[in-house]
Amino acid sequence: MWYQFYLEQIHFSLNVFAFLIFFAVFWLYFDAWQARHRRVLSIRFTGYLVLSLSFLVHATRMESAMAHFSLFGGIAQPMLMTVGIIIGYILIIISLILDPIEDQPERTSVQFSFIALGPYFSSIAETGLLTFPILAGVIGWLLLKRATIGLEDHLKPLAIVFLLLAAKSVFGLAPLLRSTGNIDIYNLVAPFGIIWIIEHFLLLVAIIVLQRWVFAYLFKRFETQLFIIFASLTVCIYIITTVTFTGLLIKNIQDEVLSELSTNVRVIQYGVEMKKQETLSDAQLLAQNPVVVSALDQKSRIGISDVAAAFLLSKNQNMVVITNDAGQVIARGEDRERLGDALSNDPLVKRALLGETVSSIVTKEGVIAPEISVRSATPVRSGTKLVGVVMTGVRLDTAFVDGIKKGTGLESSLYADNQLSATTLTTNDGETRPIGIKENSGEIKNTVLQKGLSYVGGINFLNRPYFAAFLPMKDIDNTTVGMLFIGRPQVSVLQTAGKSIELTFFVAIIFIIIAVGLSYVVSQYLTNQMQ
Repeated sequence: MWYQFYLEQIHFSLNVFAFLIFFAVFWLYFDAWQARHRRVLSIRFTGYLVLSLSFLVHATRMESAMAHFSLFGGIAQPMLMTVGIIIGYILIIISLILDPIEDQPERTSVQFSFIALGPYFSSIAETGLLTFPILAGVIGWLLLKRATIGLEDHLKPLAIVFLLLAAKSVFGLAPLLRSTGNIDIYNLVAPFGIIWIIEHFLLLVAIIVLQRWVFAYLFKRFETQLFIIFASLTVCIYIITTVTFTGLLIKNIQDEVLSELSTNVRVIQYGVEMKKQETLSDAQLLAQNPVVVSALDQKSRIGISDVAAAFLLSKNQNMVVITNDAGQVIARGEDRERLGDALSNDPLVKRALLGETVSSIVTKEGVIAPEISVRSATPVRSGTKLVGVVMTGVRLDTAFVDGIKKGTGLESSLYADNQLSATTLTTNDGETRPIGIKENSGEIKNTVLQKGLSYVGGINFLNRPYFAAFLPMKDIDNTTVGMLFIGRPQVSVLQTAGKSIELTFFVAIIFIIIAVGLSYVVSQYLTNQMQ
């Protein structure tokens, strides 16, 4: 989760800095326009102003799973950003075309033709993404032409900036491919994937090149120096404040989630304890059945198997076993033919033969994964004489964890030792439950299985990050035989924080715009005072 959060902050900060640098370019041309009032300069500085504001809008856009919420409402935000960038690019292109190259007038003018795009795209925002590399590339080419053919060699860095933006925009087409069913392609174009990183790296390089170019001109005038310094410091302060605040917000939400999970995991523990009480109550009820007591007292099997089978069905137990006072099985509700085996060494039967009423978690090997069950045993008495034992049991399987999820809305799992026995979690197909896989985290195994303590923290399950809470499951001898798990996808925590974070970004942008205006007023006032 923190990986996504940090990259989200990088996205915000880079776009805010891009706003600041392109705003500086706007100011450079605006300052030049004030001296000469050329129409072509007014078109150009307007283009840079619109372009810089588009970066501010883009800064508020959530790149990750937080993006379920938008202050601008669905498509409005990307459309606003797209239209702004397109208008900014077009105005810059128009100004470059109208502004003649001051060299070799005999050269033929550049002819432009507009080619209609063939494919039809349902979204203006998506269509706009396709125009970005073309428009930025055209600007870069026009600037490069002016720098090489004309006398404006100083425009080469600016040309490089727009060529970098064109390359960035090519990688920015990745969202158009995110609906693919190919997992390899999706991993490449997903938010915070390799293409996303390359795109933002190119933006960073463009910002650095543009910053070196524009500040070299702006810092030649004292008033402009003050304005840019005040504006830059203010923007940096707001970025640091915003990143710090949103980081504390995420940390607070994470702590709340982990605290909630540490409480919720005890819901499963409570459910297991209820199963213990249920099986124990059923065992005691069957131990008082007159037919059972009479058959065991008289060492007879007549009718006892029918009672065990009927009881199994009526109480929804998975096992009902009745033994004599030597621990030999004389009736099974689930398998009427399997009789005569000795259970005197079974821990539960052994204690019941000593007169105790006990309940425990029991694990055993299964076909695909170990099975976990709750078993209870109680002595059968005829008067004061112990004549046998009744043992009942119920499996803790998929139905059990599904019931937990239905009641809490959280994902839950049961582990026999560190091997998954039952879970609500599924693989990428949304249907298959990965029964049998092992939890190999050394910290979890050491804390829960070896030390018998609870664990709360982040885990990776099938390469998906979760916040999780684990509790040990212990048998009658207080030995840890498995784990209880309850978890919440970390992406859901991001979505919970998304609204607050985007609102924070939006408020920060508003204050940045106000602060830039105030920086200009202060710088102008100080300059006038010195004069």
